[in-house]
Amino acid sequence: MIVLTFLIDLYWHINHNFEIQYGDLIYLPFKYLVIKKFIYILFLFSTLCFSQSDDQAAAITFSSQETAVNALLSEAEFALNRADFVETERLINSASEIASDPVLFARTQLLEVLFLIKCEQMDTAKRKLSNIQGLVQNDPKNIITAQLLSVRIDLELNDTNKARQKIEALKNNALLVNNGGESEEHLVELDFLNAKTHSISGSYNISNDILLKTIPKTKKLNNTFLEAEALFTQGYNYLEIEDFENAQTSLVKSIDLSRVNKYLTIEKNALYLEAQIQKELGNTAAALEYMLSYSELKEQLVAKRNAVNFTSSEIDDLQKKLNDSNVEIDELNEQISAATADATQHDYTNIMFFGIITLLSLLALSFYMNNRLRAKSNNVLKKANVALTEERDRATDAAKIKSDFLATITHELRTPMYAVTGLTHLLLEGDPKNDQIEHLETLKSSGEYLLSLIDNILDFNKLEANKMTLESIPFSLKKRIEDLTISLSEQSRKRNNTIFTEFDNDIPSRIKGDPVKISQIIINLISNAIKFTENGNIWIRASKIKTIGNKCLIHFEIEDNGKGISVEKQEMIFENFSQEETSTTREYGGTGLGLAIVKNLTQLMNSEIKIDSKIGRGSLFYFDVWFDLPDSNQFFENQKKSSSGSNTSVQQIAPIEPEAPKPVAKKTTATKHSNKEVITNRPPKPSELINKKVLIVEDNKVNQMITRKILQGKGFLCDVANDGLEALNMVREAEYDLILMDIHMPVMDGKESTEEIRKFNREIPIIALTAVALKESEKELYTLGFDDIIPKPFKVDEFFVTIQKAFSNYEIL
Repeated sequence: MIVLTFLIDLYWHINHNFEIQYGDLIYLPFKYLVIKKFIYILFLFSTLCFSQSDDQAAAITFSSQETAVNALLSEAEFALNRADFVETERLINSASEIASDPVLFARTQLLEVLFLIKCEQMDTAKRKLSNIQGLVQNDPKNIITAQLLSVRIDLELNDTNKARQKIEALKNNALLVNNGGESEEHLVELDFLNAKTHSISGSYNISNDILLKTIPKTKKLNNTFLEAEALFTQGYNYLEIEDFENAQTSLVKSIDLSRVNKYLTIEKNALYLEAQIQKELGNTAAALEYMLSYSELKEQLVAKRNAVNFTSSEIDDLQKKLNDSNVEIDELNEQISAATADATQHDYTNIMFFGIITLLSLLALSFYMNNRLRAKSNNVLKKANVALTEERDRATDAAKIKSDFLATITHELRTPMYAVTGLTHLLLEGDPKNDQIEHLETLKSSGEYLLSLIDNILDFNKLEANKMTLESIPFSLKKRIEDLTISLSEQSRKRNNTIFTEFDNDIPSRIKGDPVKISQIIINLISNAIKFTENGNIWIRASKIKTIGNKCLIHFEIEDNGKGISVEKQEMIFENFSQEETSTTREYGGTGLGLAIVKNLTQLMNSEIKIDSKIGRGSLFYFDVWFDLPDSNQFFENQKKSSSGSNTSVQQIAPIEPEAPKPVAKKTTATKHSNKEVITNRPPKPSELINKKVLIVEDNKVNQMITRKILQGKGFLCDVANDGLEALNMVREAEYDLILMDIHMPVMDGKESTEEIRKFNREIPIIALTAVALKESEKELYTLGFDDIIPKPFKVDEFFVTIQKAFSNYEIL
């Protein structure tokens, strides 16, 4: 008996140790049924030999089967709810092979009907349910399950009349009503199907009345899938009666529940309805985001369904063979009963010997069949891998096309924008009429807003595509913050705000990190503070938390005393294209990308942006970043100490009195900034400005004219070169104090020209004045020999702040 049990276990282990494709099921039951018949016969023979009674053996056999089958079906239903169709199919097939008892086999077939419904194979599901009606009559639970599945098929086919008649019949069904707690799951499902029937028929209020009672019952039963379905139906009903607020509440709950449990089908449908709601509310960006998420899930589900290859004819053939097999099993049972009388008259040793020989033969056959099926499975997997590789290549090509498009469109948008902002500045400087000033100021602000929008979209795209990488460059954090404060002071003045800085003097003179990304975070946070603050104050704080080895942890804070943000909206404002309310966009403008970029950049730096805000009090944004410490710090510290007695700062020191107490650095310099500050330590001499000679290298005639006039307005002498080669020849023949170099030009581009100039002139300042494309790296430009970069279009005050660094650090008035 021990040997027989071991061989049976080994057989089942072999037969379940590989994936079986759905196409194999056409001949698999037919071929393996013979094996199963013999095992069934031999198992009964051994039971007759070694058990005390036939009844006890049968009870043990049914109990073991029921435990195994129920476990497999429970796992299959879980996989089906998660739209894992391939795994569902495999588990149902495994349960069907084990279930020789008619009641248990009927359960496997009923779950297969539900599987076909979820795969949108309604005709096949209908035929399947009709074919197994004879099997389900032996068990009350199977009868009710079959009737509920019939209602689901009618609803999927929009036949609400039939569905309603069946639901009314089920309500009066004694098997369902008088079965106590065992039928509670079926009763709740019946209530949901009743609500869904009313919803499809257009009786939305009646449907919601039923759902309001049904949803708590699903929670009590811990049936999260049915709860998510009910919430979705409730949201659909509210949407149809244009109650958008309640519709959103129900759909968001359905989406959250589906995402936690990976109910992809429900989540996909709920995302589509949410997109419709956002469209109705006028939130085009949010509607687009929901539709993109919906499309991604839809493609996943289509791929999952396509992975299950079946046809109705295959199902019919399989069903016919299974029916024939059931007849053969009945005949075998009769033969076993007849053989039982004779079995006691034979020697037990002969019976065991016959059984072992037979099983060994069957095992050899099983090995052979397994090898054939494994080879077929490998071929299917190879084809699937080829298809996946092709899909990956298509996705890569699409991403490259998108990247190239953004690179091209960036340059094409920035070039005309430079003309708009430059000509606006020249018109404002040209003493316009009073009635023209307002229009020109509006044109200027609109151009700046459009430029900011372009920059945000490009930065966001790079972050989403994981193309943003961190640099590691030594820089002065204090100077970086001071420069940012100065560049934003004009924007702050227009809102009648004052910017204060608090800088911890314990922070090393130079730290090593990515100055551009830090600047981007601070600019977005300050701009956000300026936008939502009027007649108020804004604080920028940087303080050292601790130093460990050659690393330093620095704490950053941006605080304002503006309108503040409600607690409910604080998480949402960091999402893509999100703002606190729809009215915020209308009142303050913006796309909702600034804080999303801040969130992504801080995560890129292994940090997290946090917020402390209340309505009417203002907002505090803060985050911590680790920086490396370069070896050159000691030199800069010594330089700072030696020059501290001779340098006189012209920055105005102002007390800081924030409304709520905040942590203050141990050694802090508090500075008030305005747009009228002198940013250098000596004034320029008129003769120095008059004699400064600038070479403008630009192929666009309009841009040449604008840049030349802006510079000539400040007393500079200007020459123009139409391409990099012409610039190279002019620098060889004449001396210039500064070169403004475009990048994209015919004949010779700006990068090649700069490399050639640096071979014979290392001193002349060269500034890249260009519409920087998406792929271009600032690090690359600095490596080629550029001293600084001015992206087009630029703000004129920032333009001169950058240029003045090349002229002995005095301000250009």
